[in-house]
Amino acid sequence: MLRYSESKMASAEIFRLVLQRMTELGFSFTPIHYAVIYEYVSGINPGLSDALDSLMRSGNPLTDSDVETIFLRFVAPEFVLPLNEHRDSLTKEIQEVLEHISRSTRSTTHEAERVQKGMETYGATLEKKDIDEKKLKSLIDAILRDTLSIKASSGSLSHDLTESQKKIEGLQRELRTARAEALIDPLTELLNRRGLNAKVEALLLGGYHSGEEMAILMLDIDHFKRINDTHGHMVGDKAIVAVSRILRVCLRDGDLAARIGGEEFALLLPGGSAEDGYTIGEKIRKSVEKIEIMNVTKRQKIGVMTISVGVDSGPLGPGWTTMMERADKALYSSKTGGRNRTTVYGQETTA
Repeated sequence: MLRYSESKMASAEIFRLVLQRMTELGFSFTPIHYAVIYEYVSGINPGLSDALDSLMRSGNPLTDSDVETIFLRFVAPEFVLPLNEHRDSLTKEIQEVLEHISRSTRSTTHEAERVQKGMETYGATLEKKDIDEKKLKSLIDAILRDTLSIKASSGSLSHDLTESQKKIEGLQRELRTARAEALIDPLTELLNRRGLNAKVEALLLGGYHSGEEMAILMLDIDHFKRINDTHGHMVGDKAIVAVSRILRVCLRDGDLAARIGGEEFALLLPGGSAEDGYTIGEKIRKSVEKIEIMNVTKRQKIGVMTISVGVDSGPLGPGWTTMMERADKALYSSKTGGRNRTTVYGQETTA
């Protein structure tokens, strides 16, 4: 459930610091507590770090409610979706790993305390004047046994931590895969509707583009039902994939593209104006118009494919979905106006 790209050495050090910090704060070994402290120790989440520092400076003990609030605000937007779909299995696996670490740590701590007391006793014995050769030999044997014991205990803890780290890294990979599958359309490998929502919410949460102008394009393939009904879903899928490839070529760095329905796509252009949206919409439309669809099975040319586009723009903010609705209305205008054209909401500009 974590999102890190550190080297193995750095990851191991962060892992050790997380366990130490959780113990210091008296946190229970739960996935939420672990995720919050991992983000805090690694320094990848400044907002979370500031919030946690502020709570700790207040002098009041941190409660489970405090930690959960921080998790939901600063961590959950990245992980809540895959967690919802894999919560039971992931929670069980992470809980088992953390409990195993806790047991190993307690065992080593107890052994270290026993050996420490023994060493203090041996030291006191050595200070006595009446120690003879037999007692000295016995004392040396006891020191050696305790030394080997603490070495074995430390080695066992090191091994357990290494194995636990491997399991955690495996869970990280599983969750990254689960998240990708949950947010990506498998046919086009573009974002799906949920993925688009998550990306925009991440932009809003980070505040990087909040309030800046953004253009939104809604587009779909003209007469797509006719393509599917006449030539089959395999040809229809090829048409959808062909459009998705053009979107990738035409979009700028930082723009977002999503397949939000059968043959419908949404494009978000952070920092883009209505004019930018119209220009890119036309670029995409003209590129699609050059595609000639083939039915490979029947070795038959189907003909030219076209799309209709609707554009709107406005400041990026919580009401961004309203812009999507207006762009969708502009798309409808393109459809009713003859298709194969781009329309800006509130204008009569057409191709």
